[in-house]
Amino acid sequence: MSVIMALIYQLMLIKEENLRLRKEYSALNLFLTEQQKLAIQNLSVISEIEKLEKISQDKIEEFHYQIQNLVKNYIDKETKTLAINRSAIASNPAISFAGKISELKALLKFLEDADKEEDKLFSELAEKKFELENYLNSLPTIWPTEGFIESGFGNRLHPIYKKYHSHTGVDIAGEIGNPIYAAASGTVIAVGKNGGYGYMVDIDHGNGLVTRYAHCSKILVKKWQKVKAGEKIAEVGDTGVTTGPHLHFEILLNGEPIDPVIFIGTEQN
Repeated sequence: MSVIMALIYQLMLIKEENLRLRKEYSALNLFLTEQQKLAIQNLSVISEIEKLEKISQDKIEEFHYQIQNLVKNYIDKETKTLAINRSAIASNPAISFAGKISELKALLKFLEDADKEEDKLFSELAEKKFELENYLNSLPTIWPTEGFIESGFGNRLHPIYKKYHSHTGVDIAGEIGNPIYAAASGTVIAVGKNGGYGYMVDIDHGNGLVTRYAHCSKILVKKWQKVKAGEKIAEVGDTGVTTGPHLHFEILLNGEPIDPVIFIGTEQN
């Protein structure tokens, strides 16, 4: 009897253990099924992400390509437009470059900032950036000295001769010794005394553009010297025919004077 009772007890333990194992197996199977579902879902999400990443990369590359073309085309178009307009300035001095020049300068700064961040897209535009920089530097848009325009371009009553005649530039008020800067990059083609101009400097900027700086008290450059935009080239004076110290500033297009305000505006920037 004792043996039978022991066997029954063992059988009950085995049945309980088997039931417990079945429950654990069922729970584990359920867990694994859920994990399998999650894995499949994750694989699906990963697959979608990979697709999106590829699409995104393709879109980014396409966007970069479009931006490159837009920037290149814009630079080419605007510089050509300015060049065409420049050739027509003599007959239409009312044309203003201020807006276009500002746009191109803003674009140049954008390219420079992007290049500093080592952006691959904009590093590929380095050649255009260099081209645009050189182009802008060759346009006489920098105020040649500090001050204000006291006499503008065009017909006026001469303060000394008391007769009406054409004033071929603008007079910028100043004091003797004030620095005079190159309005753009170029090559010095004339220095020295020249009649009523007094001591003067002429700089050739290419494309038929020449700037003239007259009535200087001191000249700091030599003929055929290369100068950069904004470089100090002389000092304000009152040499030649003047009523007081100032800078007479001219811009010549193919040898004909045009209104400097077209390039430098009416106020110092």
